[in-house]
Amino acid sequence: MNTSESKQHWTRHPLVALAVLLAGGAFFYAKSGLFREPARPGEQVAAGQAGSGGHDHGSHGGSAAGATVTGAESHDIFISPERQQLVGVRSVPVITKSLTKEIRAVGKVASDETRVTHIHTKVTGYIEETFVNFVGQSVHHGQPVFTIYSPDLVATQQDYLLALKSRTVLKDSAFPWVSQGSDNLLAAARERLRLWDVTEDEISTIEKIGKFIRALTVYSPATGIVTQRAAYHHGTYVTPEMELYTIVDLSSVWVLGDIYETDLPYMSVGQQALVEFPNGSRPSRAGKVVFLSPFIDPKTHTGQIRMNFTNQDLALKPDTFVNVNVQIRLPARPVVPEDAVLDTGTEQYVFVDKGNGYFEPRAVKRGGEAGGYFVIENGLRPGERVVTGANFLIDSESRLKGALANMGKPESQVSGAKGQASASAQALKIEIVEPMEAKVGSNNVHLVVRDASGNSVDGAEVEMKLFMPQMGSMAPMTSRATLKSAGGGMYMGAIDFPMAWTWQTTITVRKGGEVLGVVQTNLMAR
Repeated sequence: MNTSESKQHWTRHPLVALAVLLAGGAFFYAKSGLFREPARPGEQVAAGQAGSGGHDHGSHGGSAAGATVTGAESHDIFISPERQQLVGVRSVPVITKSLTKEIRAVGKVASDETRVTHIHTKVTGYIEETFVNFVGQSVHHGQPVFTIYSPDLVATQQDYLLALKSRTVLKDSAFPWVSQGSDNLLAAARERLRLWDVTEDEISTIEKIGKFIRALTVYSPATGIVTQRAAYHHGTYVTPEMELYTIVDLSSVWVLGDIYETDLPYMSVGQQALVEFPNGSRPSRAGKVVFLSPFIDPKTHTGQIRMNFTNQDLALKPDTFVNVNVQIRLPARPVVPEDAVLDTGTEQYVFVDKGNGYFEPRAVKRGGEAGGYFVIENGLRPGERVVTGANFLIDSESRLKGALANMGKPESQVSGAKGQASASAQALKIEIVEPMEAKVGSNNVHLVVRDASGNSVDGAEVEMKLFMPQMGSMAPMTSRATLKSAGGGMYMGAIDFPMAWTWQTTITVRKGGEVLGVVQTNLMAR
């Protein structure tokens, strides 16, 4: 493969190429003297400062002994403008913005428990006639539901009629206490009829006809839909503890939604919520969050929220599923695009564009996310520029993990023979062209090795070693490959990835029996 073919390969995979460049830069341009970043304009490097052996193995540039590095942070990464254009590096400023967070969930329609009415009879008796005859029937407040014959009600009516006759006879008594007693007796009998749900109209009818009514009518105390019925036919014996009808008012319903615990801190009572019907069968409608459950489901790690919606058209039917959408306005904070943040699992990083081809890997604290942006709690200031497209580094996570986790301790990643840079070691730049994403089994390997001046290093012996430590009862695993020089600093070969894993990878470059450098990184096989 010649140099032009290599350039075409990088052009076909610009994002992955940048991943390799940044990852390699994080390794090769750290504080170690073995791999040094190019000096910025006006920057001087002291002779003898680089490398553990006390000698500078990069370009001295004719600087005087004892001079210090100025202008660039020692852990900045340098990418030439040409290479930035090749791989499509782009940076955007950090801005202050108020984001709107959208929380979506599946909701289930439920009856409003405050609008459920149960009908019981307050006396023992027998059903004579029913007017509401099936579940699902609509009823209105004051509508007759059934009639009941009760010996107790008959006896109470007779007591009332007797009290009424006594009052008529004794109202003109010469003894006031006698007429007053008849009035009290009548009032007590009338009150007992009321307590047993006998209506004023029925009491007036009893007074008018002068005899008891055999079967009194029970009326609906609420408007709604019948959801349960136990009063079936003539002659059914009923007692006060029996639930004869259940009526639910569905003009207002609840929607219960399960929200992930990470989104619960954004929720509060009173927020507006939208329900969307499946397949867009009806227009969405607005409601409000009325309750947040204080409990978390241990299996799903979600918390339930309750929303209230008007439902005059009865479109929201209990036990049906709907989509819930809650829009939450967040306070204005510094934000960056989502693809600018690299998440290693325990920490988050961005690459700050410092200009002139220099990029600084910087740890940040990420807040909430909304609309394609992450809130940055600290680590960045508005106006600073960050590299976007960091999401492609996920596939190269292993190449950055060591460099980012050990920033300032590059000796654990890059070394010379026996783990230290030898005095005669060269400064190397190693670009991993492939595999971009390893697969289980045999994979082609293509590396490019250059010296500090960018010249190709040919005729070297390049070895790649994969290692997986012991995991429980599984023994450690190793895979090796020797890469052959293909000219132009290119080394090619094949290596076997025994299983899907993140493999500790060591690349050793030797020439004439001397170790020029050792690079340690990680490669993931899927």
